[in-house]
Amino acid sequence: MRHLLLPVLAAALAASAQAADKQFIAASTDLSLGIVALDPPPGSTLQAGEVVHALIEWRYSRPHSPVGVWLKLEVPDDVDWSYDGDHDEARAGSGGRIERYVGLQVPGHIDSVLLVAKDADSHEIYRRRVKVAYTWVADPQQEARRKDGLGSRITGVTLDPSSPARLAPGTTVDVRIAYDAHSRLGVRPVAIPVTSCAMTYNGLVEAVDGRGAVVQYFTVGEPCALRQLRVQLVNDGGVAVAEQLVDVDLRYER
Repeated sequence: MRHLLLPVLAAALAASAQAADKQFIAASTDLSLGIVALDPPPGSTLQAGEVVHALIEWRYSRPHSPVGVWLKLEVPDDVDWSYDGDHDEARAGSGGRIERYVGLQVPGHIDSVLLVAKDADSHEIYRRRVKVAYTWVADPQQEARRKDGLGSRITGVTLDPSSPARLAPGTTVDVRIAYDAHSRLGVRPVAIPVTSCAMTYNGLVEAVDGRGAVVQYFTVGEPCALRQLRVQLVNDGGVAVAEQLVDVDLRYER
């Protein structure tokens, strides 16, 4: 159920966004992001697996390229969490509003969320921390979802362009993931470059089960040598029930 924010709370959130820390990696852009409303409001308690929806206002009149916008969390690597993929872009103009979500898959507490933007080359050009207060509690149904699909397997991974290859930064690499899944709710194949270089990959596809294959993709946006790709089958509870590290030799050169 959605909650409507009172005007006072909306104003407080806007003020919090203005006061939150900023980090501009590309100072030549005037992109700005701010949270207008959060649903449910800060201070709420949610069940594990539920998400917080954010209405985000953006302004962007001097761009180098369209940018992707995300709402993310800063949590340890072993904490499962979920966030909305970049399904629409901020382009030049007076501004607009977009919606994103983020949430914990396990019990826990968060004090802040991150507004993050990347340019077309996957370089982070904007980061703002906004203080919030949310608590997630255990949910038996979510725990069952987190165990669903155990025993599923990745049966094949092929790349197009194939490895080894020399590629221009920003080149899309398709990853065909073959699977043998055994899941009540289905699993979602995903392919993630293992690198500290600027990169992006597409979000989770529709859930699949049984035997088959899907094509995912990724890009690396700067000169870099990519040596590994992490391929996973992720269940409805956000758990990777199968994982394979694939050695590759992709060299990105201008």
